[in-house]
Amino acid sequence: MSLVQAQLSNPGIPAPERQQALNRVHADPGVPKDATTSSFWLQEPHPHFTNKSSFPLPAKADVVIIGSGVTGASIARTLLQSRSMCSNPSFPKVLILEARDVCSGATGRNGGHILENADEYAEFADEFGEDAARKIIRFRLAHLREMLSVAEELGLTEVAQARKVQFLSAYFGDENWKSAKERLQRFKKGMPEESEEWIAYEGDSIPKEFKLSRANGVVAGPAGALWPYKFVTGVLSRLLSEYPSEFQVADHTSVTAVHYDQDQYSIETNRGTVHARHVIHCTNAHVGHLVPGLRGRIFPVRGQMSAQTPGDRFPLQAEKHSWIFNYDRGFDYLTQLPSGQMMFGGGFVHSESLGIADMGVPADNEMSLAIDIHLSGALSAVFGRESWGCVQGNPIQAMWTGNMGFSADGFPWVGELPGSLTRRTRTSNKTGEGAEWVCAAFCGEGMVQAWLSGKALATMLLKKDGHSGEDLSWFPEQLLVNEQRINKAVLPQVVSDSPRRHANL
Repeated sequence: MSLVQAQLSNPGIPAPERQQALNRVHADPGVPKDATTSSFWLQEPHPHFTNKSSFPLPAKADVVIIGSGVTGASIARTLLQSRSMCSNPSFPKVLILEARDVCSGATGRNGGHILENADEYAEFADEFGEDAARKIIRFRLAHLREMLSVAEELGLTEVAQARKVQFLSAYFGDENWKSAKERLQRFKKGMPEESEEWIAYEGDSIPKEFKLSRANGVVAGPAGALWPYKFVTGVLSRLLSEYPSEFQVADHTSVTAVHYDQDQYSIETNRGTVHARHVIHCTNAHVGHLVPGLRGRIFPVRGQMSAQTPGDRFPLQAEKHSWIFNYDRGFDYLTQLPSGQMMFGGGFVHSESLGIADMGVPADNEMSLAIDIHLSGALSAVFGRESWGCVQGNPIQAMWTGNMGFSADGFPWVGELPGSLTRRTRTSNKTGEGAEWVCAAFCGEGMVQAWLSGKALATMLLKKDGHSGEDLSWFPEQLLVNEQRINKAVLPQVVSDSPRRHANL
C-alpha cells in the first residue's frame, strides 16, 4: 500500500477531511489549468518548442496521442520507427496534442530520478508470487539501461545530463532500518544476479563521504538521473526532424471531448476537431476527464519540488550519487545537477492534514506552505550542519508543484480501453480497426515505469493493426487493462476505517 492510499484509513486524520479527498478522487479532474507554478526544469525552453503551435490541425491522423511527456514520447517513437502503420501519405500518421507547453506536465516537474530500489520486491512476492515479483522488478530496473541508451543514441547524453549514479537510500529510525534490512535480504535472496550491486551500510560502517552520519543505515545501488524536460523534448525534436510528413506536435491544444462514430474517433479541441483511428490517453493525473470510468481508479496527487543551492561545505556529488531519505513517516528524494543545484522533493506527509489535502488535487498552480517549510530546511538537517555549511543569499532557486497520477492498486494502467471505462460504444472490433488506449498512473515512479510502458502500449497497438511486433512476455500482467482489474482496483466513495488490501481500499 502506498503512503498516499494509507492516509485514507489513517484515524489521525479527521474522517470529513478524508471524505473530501475521496470526493475529489471520484470527481472530473478536468484539463490542465493554464496557471501553473514555475518548474526549474522548464526554464530553458527547447528551440523547437518556444512558440505556440500555429499550424492548422490536420483533419485526420492515424494515431492521436494526448499528452507530451515521457510516455507520449516513447509511444510516438515506437510507432514512427515501425513506419508501417498507415499506407496513406496525405496526412500525418501520428499527432501529439498537449494542453499547455510541450512536456510541462508531470514529466517536466518531477525529480529527475531514474531509480528503482526494489524495496517492494517482498510485497510483490507475497501478493503475486516470486516469479511475478521478479518480472515487475526487472521491468522497472530495465528503465535505467533503456533511457541512458536512448539518450546516447540520440546524442542527448550531455544536453539532458543523463548519467548513471549510485543511489543512497538513507533510513532514520531503528524500526525503519530494521524493516529495510529485511526487505533487502528478501530481494537479494530472490534476485541474486540483479541485486549484486546493492550494498547495505549501518552505523560506523556508513562511509564518511556519504555525509549521512545521522542515518541508522543506508542501502546503496545503481540508479540514474537526467534533466527530464531536455530528454523528452530532445526525443520529440528528433522525431519531428526524421518524420516531417508523419509526425506533428500541437501544444496549447486542449482536448475537450472524444466521440466515436462511423468507425473513427472525433477528438474535439479548442483549436478544432481531428479524426483518428486510434486515440491514446497519456494524460496521467487528468485521464479521468476524457475516460470517466477511470475516476476512482486513477486519481491526481499533487507533489512539490524545489531547486536549491547547496551549502558551501557540501561536495559536488552529481556524478556519484542520488538520494532517498526515509523517515518513520514519509520520505524525500534528491538529485544533484552537474552545475551543483540540489533538486529536492517530497514532504508529502508534512502537507495539510498529513498529505490528504493534496490527494485528488488536479491543479499545479498552488503550493503547500508546510511542505515549503520542510523542503527549505531539511537538507542541512539530514546531512548535518557541519557537513552542509552555509548558503549565501536565498538557498531556494525555485519551488513548484506537479500532478502525479496514482492508481487504486498501485500499478500503471496500460492497454486497450473497453467501453465500460470510456462510456463510448464501439460498433465493431475487427482486426485492423482502431481503438482507444490508456498509458497512465505511474504512482510517482514514472521514470522507472513510463518509457517501457509506452513502448509496450505502442506494440499492442501495432499488433491490433495486424503488424508483427516485439514479443511482450517481458511486460508485467499487473499493469494490463482487463475486466477483473476494472472491477477490483477502485477506491471506495465513502470513508471506511476497516483495514483492507490496497487493491480494494
